[in-house]
Amino acid sequence: MSKSESVWFGGAGVRRAIIFSAVGLTALASVTACAGSGADSASGAGGACNSPGVTADKITIASVSPLSGPAASTFAGFVEGAKARFAVENEKGGVNGRTLELVTNDDLGDGAAQVTAARNAVQSQKAFGILHASRVDTMFDYLSAQNVPVTGYPGQPAYQEKMNAFGYAGASLIGFYSTSMAQFMQDKGVTKLGVLANNSTGSKGGADGLVKTAGQIGLEVAATSFDIPIGAFDATSVAIQMKDAGVDGLYMPLVTDSSISVLKAMAAQGVKLKATEMQGLYDPKITAQVGDLLQGVSGAGVGIVPIELDNESTNAFVDAMNEYGDGVDPRTGFTGPGYISADLFIEGLKKAGDCPTRDAFISELHKVSDYEGAGLLIEPANFASGLVPAGTPYGRCNWLVTYEGNAFVPEPEATCGEVVN
Repeated sequence: MSKSESVWFGGAGVRRAIIFSAVGLTALASVTACAGSGADSASGAGGACNSPGVTADKITIASVSPLSGPAASTFAGFVEGAKARFAVENEKGGVNGRTLELVTNDDLGDGAAQVTAARNAVQSQKAFGILHASRVDTMFDYLSAQNVPVTGYPGQPAYQEKMNAFGYAGASLIGFYSTSMAQFMQDKGVTKLGVLANNSTGSKGGADGLVKTAGQIGLEVAATSFDIPIGAFDATSVAIQMKDAGVDGLYMPLVTDSSISVLKAMAAQGVKLKATEMQGLYDPKITAQVGDLLQGVSGAGVGIVPIELDNESTNAFVDAMNEYGDGVDPRTGFTGPGYISADLFIEGLKKAGDCPTRDAFISELHKVSDYEGAGLLIEPANFASGLVPAGTPYGRCNWLVTYEGNAFVPEPEATCGEVVN
């Protein structure tokens, strides 16, 4: 991609560069100009359309996520959350008289498997677009070439770089980091932080960001390990490393089973922590299994507000999951991201018109600057500025909960930081 222009934006002392491609901007203008008139377009509300995945009464959307393998527990609930949101919309008559059908694909958390899954979604399942949440993002070059719209978890560079990819809570923060998690640790009294990561782009990116932002606020990172095995393992050596470094706080953007292994080993070594942040904590299935181990551990819904806030939006989400979520608790792992990714896809379909095309979906969604994610986002997402949303990017703020007793106790408010390059 030719890097021809830099545009700066930000607030509260934050400056962030958005790199535009002259080719990319020309393509966006072309997409906008021809939306609804391309090879996959047709006309007629509720009538027959030539768009892939669109019939007179139905629109097919595919999901791509780990349904099995070591990453499956981390991304659990994504499909059920998406199905619940689509079911709510279908109860209201669907989008322009068409019901929404979700077909699933298992990428195993593996790069090669994800490419196969994406090709199956487009070529065999004839899906109009894709919902995505995974530890890998190898499918995006293919989907971009096919102009297939994607909404999903913005933990991968594709949500910063690809015009067809929309992170449900804003652009990816790969290469840009928020001080919010480091600030949370410091506020809890942590003076020596340990940072762990699996060997994957999203996990290492989050961990590297924490290391850099901790330095921004004067919090010492005493030990790191960025090659933690994916899944359950003997973490004794990791725990000894943390203990010898005098770590009193731990940040773990790991798959759930990896985090549990680390916590077991830390307890066996007698390490006392002032604060621990764990991805995947906000899941009653996990706490039901190892709740004693998780006492005092903190985590965040993935980019969303805690449902314990008990407001109109959280109650609507809980009601949808209770009715259509196949028994999956709304706190489960990626249930919220699945629900909002589906909500964002519905937004794109509505913007695309009576007979939606992929071109129209992408160009029209790029005009939205105040997407609120069914009221569940901490801050609105902005898709209206080129390749990267110019508003608040995903991850500037986190609303954490701490597991105490047998309940998730939310912080009084979200912890927000500055985004740094």
